[in-house]
Amino acid sequence: MQQIEELVNSLREEGFRITPQRIAIVEYLLKTNDHPSAEHIHKIVQKKYPMVSLSTVYKTLDLLREKKLVNEIKVEGEARFDAHTDEHINLICMNCGKIEDVDEDSLREIQTKAARKSKYMILKSNFELLGYCNNCKSKFI
Repeated sequence: MQQIEELVNSLREEGFRITPQRIAIVEYLLKTNDHPSAEHIHKIVQKKYPMVSLSTVYKTLDLLREKKLVNEIKVEGEARFDAHTDEHINLICMNCGKIEDVDEDSLREIQTKAARKSKYMILKSNFELLGYCNNCKSKFI
């Protein structure tokens, strides 16, 4: 996972303004294990920076996504964000919307096989598995 200094330096080198609010947004994304929505990030960052606008959060997330510094995951039409940009599996609960990351070494093997069979040059992959989390599955069994 990326460090705050790497992300900030990457943005600064490309000429983007680095404000305390942007740093707070990036810090929160890097520290959380959740996959928060823009609205949730706004609520958290607003505690420290009351004047931060939801628009600033959206613009920062758009920039980070554009620079491939965060991944966007759609859950029931809502955009959620993940600073874990290494290849991994996202387990998504279809009931409560919880998202968990699972690192899996065999993903590279799957990509290699798919590339060989399809003759594609695979640049990036997203793996999502949908189901019910441990808290919700008892409601459906």
